[in-house]
Amino acid sequence: MTPGLILLGAIALFVVVTVAKGIRIVQQAQTMVIERLGKYHRTLASGMNLIVPWLDRPRAIDWHMVVVTPAGDSFARHFRTEKIDLRETVYVFPRQNVITKDNVVVEIDALIYSQITDPVRATYEIANLPDAIEKLTQTTLRNVIGEMELDHVLSSRDTINAKLREILDEATHKWGSKVSRVELKDINPPRDIRDAMEKQMRAERDRRAAILTAEAEKQSRTLQSEGIRQSEINKAEGDKQARILAAEGEANAR
Repeated sequence: MTPGLILLGAIALFVVVTVAKGIRIVQQAQTMVIERLGKYHRTLASGMNLIVPWLDRPRAIDWHMVVVTPAGDSFARHFRTEKIDLRETVYVFPRQNVITKDNVVVEIDALIYSQITDPVRATYEIANLPDAIEKLTQTTLRNVIGEMELDHVLSSRDTINAKLREILDEATHKWGSKVSRVELKDINPPRDIRDAMEKQMRAERDRRAAILTAEAEKQSRTLQSEGIRQSEINKAEGDKQARILAAEGEANAR
């Protein structure tokens, strides 16, 4: 093989590699942050994009988070990615013990729905977005529940969800993220308190049943008395009419 052919082959290979490195395919609902010589350059949209090889490079993101399985087990997950998912993501957090205002320890299972709205901020304003959201959620949950007594916590789940969503959405905005929904799946007080609450509810149900029974008996007696009274009235009215008719009959006979 002559040196000319070798050079031509090298040039062709270089061109192919350069073109291949300059093409970036981004899937729907994803994006990619491109840096040029280590500095932010632009954000790629979904579809086929062209970048300048050797100068432009996708920014790799290292994220780690705690993943909770359906069985309730949790494990740490670390992943490195160049593509940022713009779809809404559900973060399920491990159960957390929180102290209420009246010093009761409750176990709370929370999840949030979050979506990246600004990929540049999500890349450069925070080192690890999923972990930051988890830590912020735990801290906010402790603060919100710590201002409420147990009875209020158990009866105000929707209010707590709305308050958490408002606080988290405002706090994560600077990270290019939006929190659309927060849900407290389970709120579990200690066993002794649950037993006491169950006894109280059972006693309340028994009390209401007794009241309903007493009201029914009272109404029955009232109806019975009313029936007797009406029967006596009807009898008296009948006797009166009989006497009137008898008197009229005697008068006509004379």
